[in-house]
Amino acid sequence: MSRLTDTPAKTDPLQRSESACAGSADPSHPLFAGLVAVAPRLGAVMAFAGLVQMSCHLISQ
Repeated sequence: MSRLTDTPAKTDPLQRSESACAGSADPSHPLFAGLVAVAPRLGAVMAFAGLVQMSCHLISQ
């Protein structure tokens, strides 16, 4: 069989590994759901902390 007629899953090892890993990454997992719920707040807190750090750095110069 030629390379053009083979299915991508047979010829591309990365495709196979992605499909194998996709089954283990369950979006309904409690840890993943918790991270998704906390992510916006965590991002806002980190942005605020960065602004405070930059302000303190500018003041100290």
